[in-house]
Order: sequence, then C-alpha cells, then structure tokens
Amino acid sequence: MAPPRKRSVQNRNLPENLYPNGKYWRYRNPITGVITSINKSQTEAIKLAMAANAKLAPLMADDGALLSLLTGEKAPTFDHLLGRFEEEWLPTRGYSERTLQEIRFKLAKYRHDLGPRMIGQLDVLAVAEYLDQFSNNAYTKHRGLMVQVFAFAVAKGLAERNVAELTLVKLEEEKKRQRHTKEGLDKIIAFEGTPNWLRRAIRLALVSLQRREDIVTWEKSAADLEKNTIRVSPGKTQNYDNPIHLEIVMGEALRAVVKECLASPVVCPFLIHYSPKARKREQLDAKRHWNAVTEDYLTKAFAKARDDSKAYDSMPKAERPTFHEIRALGAWLYEQQGYPQEYIQALMGHADVKMTEHYQAGHEEKGVQYQRVGADLKL
Repeated sequence: MAPPRKRSVQNRNLPENLYPNGKYWRYRNPITGVITSINKSQTEAIKLAMAANAKLAPLMADDGALLSLLTGEKAPTFDHLLGRFEEEWLPTRGYSERTLQEIRFKLAKYRHDLGPRMIGQLDVLAVAEYLDQFSNNAYTKHRGLMVQVFAFAVAKGLAERNVAELTLVKLEEEKKRQRHTKEGLDKIIAFEGTPNWLRRAIRLALVSLQRREDIVTWEKSAADLEKNTIRVSPGKTQNYDNPIHLEIVMGEALRAVVKECLASPVVCPFLIHYSPKARKREQLDAKRHWNAVTEDYLTKAFAKARDDSKAYDSMPKAERPTFHEIRALGAWLYEQQGYPQEYIQALMGHADVKMTEHYQAGHEEKGVQYQRVGADLKL
C-alpha cells in the first residue's frame, strides 16, 4: 500500500483520514474513499476516527487481500485501471507513436506514485493534491490525462464518478520565451559542462530545422553518406491529409554532425543518444531504447546547460529560450545567409498548397514520396 499523503500544517495533529468540515468534521474511508460527515465535537470526532482507523488497519496492511477474503471481491487498484486504460482505450484513439510514447511515460509515473492504491482511495482531494505537484502547464496536461483515465474507469464500472474532472481547471500560462542568439547558443555548445550528445543535438536542430520530437527519434538508418542525404518524416505532419516526408541533401555542417552521431560508440539506433548513469525500470519502459533520449530529458538537459553556462543570465529565468527555440534561430540564420523563404519553409516541413501540389504532380500513389530539400547552413 502506498504511504498516506502528507498532512497539512492545519491537520497535522489530527488522526489519519480525518479532516475539518466547517464547524464539524469528515472521515474518508481509506479503503473505499467514501467520505462521511461527523457532526460532533473535535474530541468525539478524533475518537471515532481513531477507532475506524484501528478497525481498517488490517485491511490496509495487505493491499486489499484480506478485504477480498472477507467480501469475495478484490478491490481494484489504480495500477489495474491504468493497465486496462492502456490496453483497451489508447489503441482506439489513433494517436501517433510519438504521442503514445508521451502518454505511456506519464502512465508509468502514475503507476510508480499511485499504482498500489485502490481506486476508491483516489477521491477528488487525493487527485487534486497529486496534481498540485506540477507546474501550471504540466498541471494542465496531467489533469487532462487523469480526466481521460477516470472517464474510462466510470465507463467500465470501476469508479462511480470522474473525480479528476472535479479538480481545479487552470489556464496554461502564456509563453514569454525570448529568442536565441547565435552568441548565446555558441556559449552553451562551448561550455565544458555541456554533454557531447547535447552538443550534437543542438547543432543537428540548428542546421536541419527539425523539431525536438524529430531530433530525438531520428534514426541512424535515415542517413546515407554515399548519397549525402538524410531522410525524415516530421512527426507533427503525419496526421495531415498529405503527410510530409523530406530527403535532405546535407551541407557541410549537417554532414559533419551526422557523421559524429554515427561514429559514437554508444549502442543505439537513434542519432541522438547517451549512456545513462542509472536505468530505472519505469524509465526504461517509457523509452524507445535504453540509450535513447526522451523529449523531456532533452529539454531538461538543455535548460541545465543553458543556465550553468550563463549564456542568458541577463534574462529572467522564465523567459530564457528553450531547445524548441533553436529551430527559429536556425531559420533566421538561413534567411540572413540569403536562402529564399521557400527553401526554409520546405526544410521546416511547412508545406503550403502550391508546394504540396508541385511535389505531388505526376506522382501515382506508390507509398511514401520524399520531397528533396537542402540544408546547407554555414556555421
């Protein structure tokens, strides 16, 4: 059984599962999650709560096994719910593989944090307190997934109501990120604390103009050094009516970083990879390969290198550019070097109607058709 949640300062002297309710009190059954009002004095309420806790203690000690023996029914755990949600609901949504990876990573965290608890224990208060650990935008994303999980639970008869839907709705904070400068990015790359794999990821993003999610999933097999090309199918475009597939003719800078990625001794099918110091089971389950870099880890590693290198110390921390903004700097640098907007647009995978028609004209439907573009930014 997962340990009980921490008591607030206001409630720290009360028995577990007893909470103030205006002038009176309420007791939350730790097995079923049912809340009962106690319209008595504090002294009487404490006595009742302690007696109830003592009676339920044997059931809590064995994660519901004794409860199953007594009632003939096994209380479903949150881990059980997550398993069914992943097997029965996720495959029906038509999500891209990349989105599925992100969802499974979150589900792995929920299993680790809440898995052993019985579904009945996760009331509105418990879910709200769990979500409060996340920052505003992360809170919004985790709450959205929790709402889906509990909607599934209600539909399958595993819960009586969607408790996540009753938690506080927060608006995502408006992003106020400033732009990268070439000098700032060079300082991060040159910083001795920046890992070599991250240096390669930065350069790859800057020259290729590909998104973070495509950088970490770019396979080595996509590169053909003999033909001097590298292929990529931007993940964000794969749900378009006309998905985009690029065959990039590598300029000197792109070819150099791709060769460095291929020459790395770390075993991994992806261009960007590293050898983690520790391999936790829940992290391995959420990764495409044990040496792969997840989008979240890339973001955090870049933010650490950015701040440790003091590249943008003059900016408020909340406004410092992230890995995502490297793409915008790369597009601006291409423009400064005289490349036309059509060239930059094609490389970024922002195909307009005319470009799509141009590349599709005369083609029969014979599977994937790659658009040939160039990436020759001078660094």
